Amino acid sequence: MNTNIFSVDYYKEALRVHINKNKDVMRPIHAANSYYRSVVSASLYENRRKSLEIIERLRNLDQAYNEIREELRQSEQD
Repeated sequence: MNTNIFSVDYYKEALRVHINKNKDVMRPIHAANSYYRSVVSASLYENRRKSLEIIERLRNLDQAYNEIREELRQSEQD
């Protein structure tokens, strides 16, 4: 497991934590969407000098989000 900040594993864990924290007020997919949008929005406003780093973060976030979303879909089907 890659625990480096902004790695795919980091975002997957952050998504799971956000989903668990909000399980009483929204469906898991809505919590994942909320987290995803928040991180993307915050990242877009960061300094342009860090654009390559931001792109890597966003790619990792996107991959983590898609993997968690697929897990949620699978759990809803079971």
